[in-house]
Amino acid sequence: MLWVFTLEARPLPDSPDFETAGGAFVVCYVRPELADDPLGHATAYVRGQDWQVVAVEDEPLECGRDEAPDEDYFDQAIDDGEVYVFHQWPIDDIGLETRH
Repeated sequence: MLWVFTLEARPLPDSPDFETAGGAFVVCYVRPELADDPLGHATAYVRGQDWQVVAVEDEPLECGRDEAPDEDYFDQAIDDGEVYVFHQWPIDDIGLETRH
């Protein structure tokens, strides 16, 4: 079982993605024994990548491999403890609301 959830994030000015990415949905896979607070743990990771979490899209749920959005990332998180998948959109993709 893993915590699986989705965050919305925006690149910070120091991020190499700042000039091209308007934001991203970050799908998080975290082993429960790695963090008592999976949201806090994932937020710290995202911040370490020079991104800022702006919303929780999907609350953390414990799920098995069959319920996970992607079985390959689930398997990788079982091995590595955590996986974060950034699904970025371009800065001009949707309009002014995507600008940071």
